[in-house]
Amino acid sequence: MKRILMGIALVSLIFLASCNNKKTQQAPKAEDVEFIRLNVPLVVEPAKVDAAVALASDLVAASQSDAGMIEYDLFRSETRPDWMLIYETWKDQPSLDVHSAAPHFTSLVPQIQAQGNMTIEQFLQVANPDKAGKSLRINCHFVAKDEASREQVIAKAKELVAATLANDAGVIEYDILTSTTRPLELMIYETWKDQAALDAHSASDHFKRLVPELGALCTTVKAETFYR
Repeated sequence: MKRILMGIALVSLIFLASCNNKKTQQAPKAEDVEFIRLNVPLVVEPAKVDAAVALASDLVAASQSDAGMIEYDLFRSETRPDWMLIYETWKDQPSLDVHSAAPHFTSLVPQIQAQGNMTIEQFLQVANPDKAGKSLRINCHFVAKDEASREQVIAKAKELVAATLANDAGVIEYDILTSTTRPLELMIYETWKDQAALDAHSASDHFKRLVPELGALCTTVKAETFYR
């Protein structure tokens, strides 16, 4: 089953700022769109996980050469074995349209959909997002210093995930994901009811304790926030 969610995005490079479905009243102009982000969660039956990963990995590899592709990767949850995310960034809508018509897309995507429940969430990066009353999606990326640091990042991130889900009001989704193509890259994947909920999370003891520890284990941290 497909669901397309349109949103407005704002990039945040400030780590301590934290790393359903509302339509915008007026679509942004094409010249104002800086990029298009797709988050494509896939939930599969346990017996179909290996097949889904193999098919999604083939799609990622084939899509790397598509014109206008900025990022295309498969991330897997460290807490839910049956949950994965196809993560895409595109230069513009024409690039995404060409990709969607490509033979590798039209052949592989139906096979991936047959493995479980796929949701397509599309967001636009624009200069001045409308934040009022919107829920938030955050893609917070970490690049660990090395393999040993990666394992520490996963452990601390799991602790942060557990504490956040147990204690923070307004959290809708919160998980730690790992890239299947870039071994040192990880993502905290978050959805919040509103800005107030995110602000309270950012002020929590578990956030203030664990987030700096995570940052110290990484060479790069980048958080992108999308309002919808």
